[in-house]
Amino acid sequence: MPEAIKKVFLILILGVLSILAILLYFSFNPESGLLFPKCPFNTYLGIYCSGCGSQRAIHDLLHLRVGEAISHNVLLLPALFVIGQHLAIKLGISKRKSLLNYRYSPLIILSVVLLFMVFRNLKVFPFEYLAP
Repeated sequence: MPEAIKKVFLILILGVLSILAILLYFSFNPESGLLFPKCPFNTYLGIYCSGCGSQRAIHDLLHLRVGEAISHNVLLLPALFVIGQHLAIKLGISKRKSLLNYRYSPLIILSVVLLFMVFRNLKVFPFEYLAP
């Protein structure tokens, strides 16, 4: 299969999946719906992982409630920016270098995610505001 057709096919699949996910998260509130999976870290260990609150944050973002989205998961907005930038480069929309392609990016991202997970489980000021 030629490379151009693969790229168009990939864009179509990503576009359809994205639209379906957006419709799902716009239509249903993850806080009250049974459609959405619960976090296994929180369910079985009683701790918040780095992704806890992301589904509610996406729902809030789709309803333009940025403040509430940040209160559910402050790491989601920068993550969406990095993922969006990387996808734009991969799809040929942007010619910049992806933030994920720097030498120490994986180590920095892993460190931020792990530190965020530790800090949001601390029950002391100001870290208690990081809990979803």
